[in-house]
Amino acid sequence: MKLAVCLYKLFPFGGLARDCVRILSLCYQQGAQVDVYVMECEGDIPEGFNVTVIKAKGMTNHNKVANFIEQVKPRLETGQYDLVIGFNKMPGLDLYYAADPCYIDKVKKQANYPVMQFSGRVKFYSKNERAVFGLQSTTVGLMISDIERDKFKRHYNTPDERLVMLPPGIDPNRKRADDWQPRRQKFRREFGLNDNDIVLLMVGSGFKRKGVDRVIQGLAALPVVLQQKTKLFVLGEDDIPAFEKLARQQGVASQVTFFGGRSDVPEFLLGSDLFLHPARKENTGTVILEALVAGLPAFVSGACGYAGHITKSDAGLVSAEPFEQLAFNQQLASMLDSDKLQHWSAQALHYAETEDLYSMPEKVAAIIESMATQKQH
Repeated sequence: MKLAVCLYKLFPFGGLARDCVRILSLCYQQGAQVDVYVMECEGDIPEGFNVTVIKAKGMTNHNKVANFIEQVKPRLETGQYDLVIGFNKMPGLDLYYAADPCYIDKVKKQANYPVMQFSGRVKFYSKNERAVFGLQSTTVGLMISDIERDKFKRHYNTPDERLVMLPPGIDPNRKRADDWQPRRQKFRREFGLNDNDIVLLMVGSGFKRKGVDRVIQGLAALPVVLQQKTKLFVLGEDDIPAFEKLARQQGVASQVTFFGGRSDVPEFLLGSDLFLHPARKENTGTVILEALVAGLPAFVSGACGYAGHITKSDAGLVSAEPFEQLAFNQQLASMLDSDKLQHWSAQALHYAETEDLYSMPEKVAAIIESMATQKQH
């Protein structure tokens, strides 16, 4: 089985890239040849991945993507591939892993859409999305959000048989291990935390979209006594100085630490007290479930596709949409109670043991093998 994989960026701290690696590593272990075409590649190349970095040219992001597609197209056509798999939207795919939200639904909600629709950027990304989900396409979409699935159906009338729902694919290694208590104590000693200190944790690149500014404002609004014992740890890559400036303006700079991208996220999940993800938009929010299976309560926005898991598990709270900062501040303050946090933690661990939150990579690998076999015959 010979597979072609298209992905704009392969790097160790991206949720989409991690999903790609876990899925295709299973295919490689089952004997597949895995050729991966990217515009950027950072970190170690996974075993079995034949990575080709295509130097895309262009003055804008969408021009670079267009050039990437133009360069990769002849490789896909002449490579005698059994299946072409995309982790970003582009023409010519047999299978698309739908980690990104519906683009046309988002832009049509913009006040200036009547003008935007004629811009090169909107026309380009709309065309790519139509190439995947339109009625003229044969691409099968692997859906990880029922909310987004319904949006694609509404805008493109995509047949149900081309929209396959997947379970979450949380790495079982994220589950709370038996040695979690000494690891938590070691973590808290390392960062000079007292037993009564409360650690709020955020994980993810793209701080504005993830709502880091919302959390900084919420931290600044806490009652003084509670604020003094509360820390905010932020993991991820973005314009850190801009958000450090916001923390200074809000008077909480000493309470906020930015760590950049980290490979030891599980230690932060074990050492923290509350996970925060008040995202402005989030197709799913895999890290929400990673927190949950580690026993870490969560406070997330209703804009997150996986917010329903927090409600269903009773492992924290979901802020209402549209977002209101004052209501968020009040809910955050009310959550920082040790009895509540312990209850939500226990509920999270129970949910982690009783729900299928892990089988996505295996399901996708089975779909890839089945489709490739059908195409061969």
